Amino acid sequence: MLKVKKLSPDAVLPTVAHPGEDIGYDLYSCEDVTLAAHGAGGVHTGIAIEFVPAAGAIVKTRSGLARKRLLCNAGVIDAGYRGEIIVLMENLGDQPYSIRKGDKIAQLLEHPFLAHEVVEGELNDAARGAKGFGSSGS
Repeated sequence: MLKVKKLSPDAVLPTVAHPGEDIGYDLYSCEDVTLAAHGAGGVHTGIAIEFVPAAGAIVKTRSGLARKRLLCNAGVIDAGYRGEIIVLMENLGDQPYSIRKGDKIAQLLEHPFLAHEVVEGELNDAARGAKGFGSSGS
């Protein structure tokens, strides 16, 4: 269950297009906004969210918008955040991009809270070790 509060009369609650198949919720714009070519801005959703205990969320780009070169950035929502969800979007295209009230703008993926206390110390050995970029081949 995802608990949502509308902060604007124009807000649309998150939806799941294919329950049991989709891993995320669609988020909607509650405003008309135009992003300039090669520009960026925050798009208001008009909602606040309370996650189940020990969960937060990651906001990701919708594939249909990525094809149009419209990406969403900086999309981590901590478990204790209760303010409006504002989706930071970037228009990589050469033309302005208009978003209308009610348009689907991003995907919200609930994610378990896994961050724990940080402790300094020696690390256990692992098969990969310190092998980094490109170490698994091409």
